[in-house]
Amino acid sequence: MNTIFLNQFKTILAAAMICGIALFTNQPVFAQPPASAQGDNVVDKAVFNGWNIYRTEACGSCHESTGEGNVSNPNLLHSMKTMTREQFHRVLIDGRGIMYSFRGNKVVVDGADDLYSYLKGRSDGVVPAGDLTEKK
Repeated sequence: MNTIFLNQFKTILAAAMICGIALFTNQPVFAQPPASAQGDNVVDKAVFNGWNIYRTEACGSCHESTGEGNVSNPNLLHSMKTMTREQFHRVLIDGRGIMYSFRGNKVVVDGADDLYSYLKGRSDGVVPAGDLTEKK
């Protein structure tokens, strides 16, 4: 390689590295997720209740036990990245697509906020898959 090309390459590489560092350090700070997992599988009361609702109301029969979905049912961990609490409640109450309404299910309606906390925590990577323990 000739010297001019090598010097230009070094300059471009240095500029790219500086831009990358600037972009990385200027990432917005996000609010703390609603889940507050401490330790491996220890979670707060809301997340624990949401996990129980997810299990007892058989949400996993469509969305799998981890919420990651399958070929015919959506991955809730992806959906929760952009879904607001209000949108989540609307889907639970009204249904959407092939998902039926839980309007008549008192456990789901009354526990919608806890269910949201559990799934949002799973989506954010704060709540692990598997059995959970409530923080005392």
